[in-house]
Amino acid sequence: MKPNRLKPSLLLAVVGLSAAAPAHALNYYELEVYPYKTAAKGELELENATSQTRSGPKAGGDGDASVSGQVRTSFEATYGVTDKTEISAYGDFFRAPGADWAFGGQRYHVRTRFFEKGELPVDLGAYVEFEMPKHDTDTHEIEVRGIMEKDFGKWTFDFNPIFEKVLKGDAVSDGWSFQYAASAIYRLNERVQPRLDFFGDFGQVRNFLPRAEQIHLISPAIDFHLEHNVKVQAGVAFGLTDATEQRLIRVRLEKEFY
Repeated sequence: MKPNRLKPSLLLAVVGLSAAAPAHALNYYELEVYPYKTAAKGELELENATSQTRSGPKAGGDGDASVSGQVRTSFEATYGVTDKTEISAYGDFFRAPGADWAFGGQRYHVRTRFFEKGELPVDLGAYVEFEMPKHDTDTHEIEVRGIMEKDFGKWTFDFNPIFEKVLKGDAVSDGWSFQYAASAIYRLNERVQPRLDFFGDFGQVRNFLPRAEQIHLISPAIDFHLEHNVKVQAGVAFGLTDATEQRLIRVRLEKEFY
């Protein structure tokens, strides 16, 4: 099909997706800080993570209007292969303002943890993710993420250093980029846990981007642990640089099956 025959709604979706997920940059579909704990052996977890951009990257006073209003949603299925290792599959979907829903891509990861909790001064884990974004000139990417967790009283601190590389596409020669995800969680009680999350992208390891072009988010949120193994996370996120989407709403739903 020739580009000039595409439906306007599809063109909007493609343009929106390109703006939402530039090649080799922070994945707004996956605004998640991974903890040390993995799914138990035989456990199935079904998740949905949805975000809406209320204000896009700064392009004047009020943010980029072409990005504002976009919605991203990701469906995930995770299975515990062992008590320390899980596998996950994701399907990403996107809706640009005024357009229909579009398929954003697929992702697969293996995540594991090392030793038992408390055996090391810092609890450690790692994961490797293979990504196949749809509306992108980079069609295959790999992400390697470390997981570090430490408890202090009622506080839990998680830090995920992230290294990403394009395997196939225009940016294949760019090398590895460095990103991060981190959180400070207050375990108020078994059901309610306020948290403060941080997400960012510095650019290529060998040549960090200028500060204004980096992506950094801060996101206050709350975890609600409900009955029947249901967890809800709700929060907002605020951009700290001009290149970052300035304001988002985030909701994550998780159901565990044993």
